[in-house]
Amino acid sequence: MHFPSKKDVWMAIIIWLSIFVFIIPPIFAIEPIGVIMLPSILNNKLITMIIMIVPALLLSWIWFDTGYKIEESKIMVKSGPYRKTINIKEISSVRTTKNPFAAPALSIDKIEINYGNFEIVTISPRNKDEFIYQLQKRNPEIQIDNHF
Repeated sequence: MHFPSKKDVWMAIIIWLSIFVFIIPPIFAIEPIGVIMLPSILNNKLITMIIMIVPALLLSWIWFDTGYKIEESKIMVKSGPYRKTINIKEISSVRTTKNPFAAPALSIDKIEINYGNFEIVTISPRNKDEFIYQLQKRNPEIQIDNHF
């Protein structure tokens, strides 16, 4: 069962603005964008475009490929190049959080999953209730924060 990440408007603005900042200037710049102290190879417009497009592609990958998949006894977490597999039997607790720090999530409305030996992953499935239900169905021992 696949659960796409919830996407906040503020996150969309940040990501899409960043993508356009990385792509638009190198394409329309008359003069190569460079700094005096950079090697002369970086004053080549094509090289500059390639260097600027890579972060834009990475941000696009994160935007379109962040999600969570529950299969049998595992959760697969994907966010661009980030991949993590969690054994559902190792999950000890799940709780809501508004932690703004980096996580494979596109929303501040997240759930924190505690598993293994003091390991934590924070994710933001669009349908949190169904996600938690699927976890509990596979492991009734999971302690759930009562804010769900």
